[in-house]
Amino acid sequence: MIIRKVGKRIAVAVASLGIVAGGSLLGPAPAYAAAEECDPGMESDFNGDGRSDAVVGDPYATVNGQAQAGRVNVLYGDGDGLIGEGARGIVSQASPSVGGSPEVGDRFGYSLAVADLNCDGFTDLVVGSPYEDISGQSNSGYVQLIWGSAGGLGVGAASRQIAQTSFPNADITAGDQLGYAVDALEDVGQGGTAAPFAYAVAIGVPGGNIGGRNDAGWVGVLHAYDGGNVGNAISQNSTGVPGGAEAGDRFGAAVSINEFLTEDPASDDFVIDVVVGSPNEDVGSVADAGTVTVVKDVYFEEFPGSVTFSQDSAGVPGVVEAGDRFGRSLDIVRVGGLSRLAVGIPGEDVGSQSNAGSVQLFSFNGVSLTPGTGLTQDTAGVSGAAEAGDLFGDTLAFAAPGLTDTVTRLAVGIPGEDGEAVDSGQVQIFRMTNLGAELTYSQASPGVPGGVDAGDRFGSRVAFVSGAGERAFLVGVPDDVDNSTGMVNVIPMGGGAPRFWEPGTNGVPGGANRFGDSLGSVDGGTT
Repeated sequence: MIIRKVGKRIAVAVASLGIVAGGSLLGPAPAYAAAEECDPGMESDFNGDGRSDAVVGDPYATVNGQAQAGRVNVLYGDGDGLIGEGARGIVSQASPSVGGSPEVGDRFGYSLAVADLNCDGFTDLVVGSPYEDISGQSNSGYVQLIWGSAGGLGVGAASRQIAQTSFPNADITAGDQLGYAVDALEDVGQGGTAAPFAYAVAIGVPGGNIGGRNDAGWVGVLHAYDGGNVGNAISQNSTGVPGGAEAGDRFGAAVSINEFLTEDPASDDFVIDVVVGSPNEDVGSVADAGTVTVVKDVYFEEFPGSVTFSQDSAGVPGVVEAGDRFGRSLDIVRVGGLSRLAVGIPGEDVGSQSNAGSVQLFSFNGVSLTPGTGLTQDTAGVSGAAEAGDLFGDTLAFAAPGLTDTVTRLAVGIPGEDGEAVDSGQVQIFRMTNLGAELTYSQASPGVPGGVDAGDRFGSRVAFVSGAGERAFLVGVPDDVDNSTGMVNVIPMGGGAPRFWEPGTNGVPGGANRFGDSLGSVDGGTT
């Protein structure tokens, strides 16, 4: 669910092509070329008014009497320069330009991504509904591209509908969960191309069947440019992707797409990669240890140079253990010539503390992809201590530098942290230049709204939004005890006071269920 503002682009000089699930290309290989950018603008501005907006998912909300149909709350900006402090709106499958209709259990908004996909100056929204029934197949899943407009989200051009049929040879089967995870990249192709042909969207399908192997999983990459569209379904059986598809791997439970393994940062010729988490992958005989795969160059029929990591890989600290769930969460960010990857391992045992959790860092400098620090609460200089059930790394979000901030930061959610109360939760924000100088937040921190209660699970979701006058981490607390329908804490980077969004308060619509269970993240991850 992580979006990046891209500084240099690629264009693909090819007409409409189709790529099948195994990875064979029907037609000649695309060629890379330099391309224009989208006009500079807001990274999160759905109505194009130059103010900073945000989206908060409530996938368990009742819509038109349909339980857990799901909806997305839109928090528009206003003249004070703060993110999301203006008008409020709701987008659901009952909205005028959004296809489909609310149905029981769809969970529209389970995953979110935001970017100006068509370079028209209005930020767009990618919404995953992994429990949508398609063609009679329960929980097969559905993704919709909802276009921004002068009137905001849900009232502009008709949304684009994406199902398994968008990817050649990908069958619709029950339990696919297409849209369980989503990410997007804007302006892939020449900037200024007529809408909607300038984007790439990565879609996790962790319940997908590959060769009869249930829940092996795959990732759909849909990209559009110059009037052509390509749908590419990638699995561990695709040519060049390490490993092999196995039942229960759940390849695609987490995805992030960006210019990651770019060999020549000084060139206009960039490679778009997708990083894929398989948290339930067995490593040898060790069940659910988890792996992460960097699938290189998603535009071609084969993926040479792709690489898979686990805690059994050379240079990666720790050891493979059952239930680690390496790859449960991940995020990538690119700043200048340096790419960073963070991998959450919330099931990691630290010493004798089971499920304390850790985060594995990687970096790519244009030459080599290198494992870095294995970060835990027992790492020197880090506040707190690794404790059983903390789930450190269950959620992650990078923030690239912006405005007056010159430092890349990483927010780590620790929803099981026992601070002032059992499972009250915590978030730690790390400076990549000095991991020991992290900032720690909970609802007991000075100025952070909300009371501390057992079971709040503060940090169940984290995201970052970069606006015109403010940059802030969002912390989802859908289980907040005092605010029983959920809340989101807004923690500005740059000295502003923390604040909150809560259903039924300050214009945020009521009738929520688990407000904050998903968040749209814009981190400006390529600069």
